[in-house]
Amino acid sequence: MRARQILCPQCGTLLDVPPGKADCFVRCGMCRNRFRLPRRIAVTEDAIADWLVEGRQVEEKHAAERPLQVHEQAASSEGTAVLPAVSDAIRLVKSDAGGALFEFPANRLTDTAFRCAMPRCCLRCGGRSHLQAHVIVYSTHLVSASYGEAEAASGEMVLKGEAVAGLSNEELLGRLPSVPNAPKPADLPMPYWLCDMCTGRDLIGGQIRISSQGVGLCRLWIGNLRRAEEFFVTTGGAGSPGHAELRHRIAATVENPWDVLPLAVQNRIQQWYRPQPNEHFVAYVADRDRARSEEGLAGIIVTDRRVVYHTLARHKEAGVEEKLEFQEAVEQGRQCVGIRCSSWEIRHVAVDRDGLAALKNALARARFRAVWH
Repeated sequence: MRARQILCPQCGTLLDVPPGKADCFVRCGMCRNRFRLPRRIAVTEDAIADWLVEGRQVEEKHAAERPLQVHEQAASSEGTAVLPAVSDAIRLVKSDAGGALFEFPANRLTDTAFRCAMPRCCLRCGGRSHLQAHVIVYSTHLVSASYGEAEAASGEMVLKGEAVAGLSNEELLGRLPSVPNAPKPADLPMPYWLCDMCTGRDLIGGQIRISSQGVGLCRLWIGNLRRAEEFFVTTGGAGSPGHAELRHRIAATVENPWDVLPLAVQNRIQQWYRPQPNEHFVAYVADRDRARSEEGLAGIIVTDRRVVYHTLARHKEAGVEEKLEFQEAVEQGRQCVGIRCSSWEIRHVAVDRDGLAALKNALARARFRAVWH
């Protein structure tokens, strides 16, 4: 039989209840709060495991991740038993190719560092520019907190553009609004990041179960394995069995570079790029002579078979067997490249630093005969 467990009404820490203890005063082994133990323990490990069906099968697997942090101490002079804390650490509940599910005590939402632990890059594409800060909504059911759903449920909770540039964690949390109609501490803003071209649909979702005393547990789904690992490490999961499992999952999951592109960019590219049978997309590099709102209308595509250059006026292609020469240059303070092959030449394609690095990496991965000058 599993040991009975209860949440401390003061700090929300999960506590072990010794056999035979009921309807008496006890003290939390974490915060030292003294409270009365009810006749019947309402919060048990079984109840916690039942929050989500998928969590039930991994409860025993992760038991080793929750060592006792505070050993049971001798009773005080009042005869008050001290309940040892199970753990307030974050743990991995499950992971698959589509993302990772974490569980942590709700009281961690009161920690500024924890609430700012999501990496400052786009949750979908990994971009670090043109970022917007969105707020995670913890609901009673684990549902996708996509941009449209979050707006509909809780109003506008986004900081855009210059409003987030250079803000410290404390400044960011001070400017983000509280989550309306949410129980404490889920009303405190916890930001995640998207660029202005991506949406968070099916990428992040939160769940919270709160007792009448305002304490409980949270679950957080992150639909990008690499962002999930960064979050897990930052919040104290480094070196745990769950971290090893997550790293193994990342190594075994082949990321499709096409899926990382924003949906709007995919739709525009599909107007001028059609993959050949068994052809694999490797990278897209945007033409920075065009506005960011027009990204996808022009640029360079690299596949495992060809390089495709496209603008509204020109469309050029070169096969992987052709020799390609690239010329790096800086024109009027902007970086650009020229492309030359046996049948055509493009003298100017504006790129940014990330685009240039992506182009070089993609050509190397696809084994093009590329020469850089």
